[in-house]
Amino acid sequence: MRILFVLNRMAHVRHFDRAIALLADRGHDIALASQEDETELPEVLAPHPRVTPMRAPQRRDDDWARPSAALRRTRDYLRYLHPTYADATLLRRRAFEKMIGAVSGRPEAVDTQLAELLRGLNMPEQKRLDAILARFESVIPPDPAVHEFVTRQRPDLLVLSPMVGVGFSQADFVKSARQLGIPSGVLVFSWDNLSNKGMLHEVPERIWVWNETQRHEAATLHRYPAERVVVTGAPRFDEFFEMRPAITRAALCSAIGLDPSRPIIAYACSSPVVAPHEREFVQRWIGELRRSPDPRLAACSVIVRPHPAAARHWFPESRAVVRWPGAVKASATRPFDDPHVAVMSSPVQNADQVLWDTFHHSVAVVGLNTSAEIEAAIVGRPVYTILDATAEGQQGTLHFHYLLRGQGGHVQFAETFADHHAQLARGVAGDFDRQALTNFLRAFVRPHGLDVPVSPLVADAVADFAAEMAAA
Repeated sequence: MRILFVLNRMAHVRHFDRAIALLADRGHDIALASQEDETELPEVLAPHPRVTPMRAPQRRDDDWARPSAALRRTRDYLRYLHPTYADATLLRRRAFEKMIGAVSGRPEAVDTQLAELLRGLNMPEQKRLDAILARFESVIPPDPAVHEFVTRQRPDLLVLSPMVGVGFSQADFVKSARQLGIPSGVLVFSWDNLSNKGMLHEVPERIWVWNETQRHEAATLHRYPAERVVVTGAPRFDEFFEMRPAITRAALCSAIGLDPSRPIIAYACSSPVVAPHEREFVQRWIGELRRSPDPRLAACSVIVRPHPAAARHWFPESRAVVRWPGAVKASATRPFDDPHVAVMSSPVQNADQVLWDTFHHSVAVVGLNTSAEIEAAIVGRPVYTILDATAEGQQGTLHFHYLLRGQGGHVQFAETFADHHAQLARGVAGDFDRQALTNFLRAFVRPHGLDVPVSPLVADAVADFAAEMAAA
């Protein structure tokens, strides 16, 4: 079989590179296309003779370019008027800005109140408007450049990821594939893909998701047939499950200048979209920690882990290089006036040994709304979050709530620092629900078993679907 993978950027292949390598090992020819300029393959795929990197068309440049973008961004905005997204002011404003930008031809920043104006549309009115726009979508012809690209590749199967970004052009690939008689599928690579982005403007024949929660999202948020959704688990965490300590706690503390006699709490930062002012919040959080009546919290060490998308904002000061065994290295700095706080990050975004060791040598992990809270559960550490009123991407998203205790998750939530400190103190003392971590991982990350790697399941699911469609 020849399988064409189209990604909006090559960096996203890290979420399922092992599955693609397995497909190539089994004799399938893989065309791996990025819609951005970068086509360098990750190490696990680079030497494989059956994997060919290439560029794919990024966006339309014909007469339908502006109308199709405006139409799709309008539908993406409409979905955030649904009562399910009543509190999602950040997502609604972001979608509204992109909708207006598709008309003006430039980035737009709008007042939140403008994005809320159409909240007055009732559900029947929303559905009628979306049905009208969907009918317009059906008459948009295939993108000539995309059609020529897919025709030239002649794949037996087209696989896209993520496809659901606001205004994304990957719908054009599905449209061309359908006209050419080529089956298509979508690989969901992140926990927020289906709830936090745009719509499926064209319907592929298959969607592969992490868990039953995402199957439900596909059906309820995208009106996609649930029977065509395949639950595989999350392949991006396979290597994280396999990791073991690469550095001792004493060596870690020595490298970044922390007192090894003090317990370590790790703070995992969120993306700038979720928490644009997180550095200020972290400074306040540290100050509140030092004022805690619990002596273990007041005297603990803290390692702050910046989000990869915002790491450069944490290192304007001088930095030190911390070397891990092998070729891995991290950057460390001390931006706060506190001798027991260090900031450390590494350039690795997947299977990050530095992150694993940081969590392993910590007694607890704190974060607002980040996938690192999932990785902390894999390492076996209790996770805590506290409400930050400046972080619109925290409570104002659906995927945040999937992590919370009481909703099937493992993260303990507090609205005040007093409650947060009480929860955190119990965690530092080792008093936390380990079964909650296990239950969450079984349901959300590895539904086929905690000891079952997901990448082979993804490879099987993709290959089986390709064979099924070829025999049909």
